[in-house]
Amino acid sequence: MDIINKPVSHKTFGKGKICDITDQVVTVHFANQEKKFVFPDAFREHLILSDAGSRKYVEKVISEIDKAKQKRFQKEILEAEHKRMLKSLPLSDNAQAAFGCIHNDAQKVIEERCVFTGCYRSGKNIGQPRVASKLYPNSVCLLTARSKKEPESSRYIWGAFMVRDDFEGAKCQDGIIRAHDKYQIFLSEQEARTLLFWTNFEPSSNNAERKWGSVEFKYFPNTTMARILCDIYLLKQNTDQKKLCEQFINYFCELNKIDKKLLILSHQKD
Repeated sequence: MDIINKPVSHKTFGKGKICDITDQVVTVHFANQEKKFVFPDAFREHLILSDAGSRKYVEKVISEIDKAKQKRFQKEILEAEHKRMLKSLPLSDNAQAAFGCIHNDAQKVIEERCVFTGCYRSGKNIGQPRVASKLYPNSVCLLTARSKKEPESSRYIWGAFMVRDDFEGAKCQDGIIRAHDKYQIFLSEQEARTLLFWTNFEPSSNNAERKWGSVEFKYFPNTTMARILCDIYLLKQNTDQKKLCEQFINYFCELNKIDKKLLILSHQKD
C-alpha cells in the first residue's frame, strides 16, 4: 500500500503529510519543514496516521517485524541452549564407532545417510538391534570395508560422519544411526585405498593378523578418531571438501575437548 501524501500528526511538529518513504526512513512534510523518521518504528509512538486503512497497513508491517524479531530471539535461545548441552556431553575415551560393513551395504549407507548397528548374536537380546550406548553427539561413525578376498590388514576407511546433534545411543532401539546434516565425508575408492584402518592401532602383541569378527561395529578412542580426521583432511587438500574437513575436525575437537594444536603437532611427528 502506498502511504505517500497520507496525513499524519506529531505531538511536537503538529500536522503533516508523508512525502517520501523507503525501507528504513519515512519523510514527513510539516508546515514549514521536513523531518525524517525511522520506518516503521516512528509509527509506534511519534507519528499518528489519520487514515484507518493506512494505520492498518503500518500496524501489519510492525507486527510482521515484531514476529520476525521474536522468531530470531527464540532461535538464539535454542542455539545457546544447544551449545550448553553439547558442552556438557558425557565424555568417554572410547566414544567413537568403526563400522565393518558386514551387515551394511556401502552404497545404501551413502544414499540414505545412515548406518545399522547390527544385531546381538547371543544373550537375552539375541536378534535385536545392538544398542550403541556409548555414542553421543560428540561421536563419529567411521566407515570401513574390505573385499572378501583380501586379508583383514587391507581394511580401508571410506567415510565418516558425526551422529546427529540430538542422538543418544542408549535411546536408539532400532539400531539406525543417521548422519549429521553437515559433518559427513565420503572418500573415493582411490582415496580410501590409501587410508588403511588398522594402521591407526598398535600391532597385536602376538603379531597375529587382526580379525574384525562378526560384530558390525567396534568402539575405539577419541584421539584415534581425531588423527584419522587429520588423515582425511590431508587426502582432501586439493578437493572442494577441504573446508568441510577442516570444519569437521574443529567441531569434533571442540565437542571432545581435544587440543587441536597438540593434535596437529603429534600428527606431524607421526
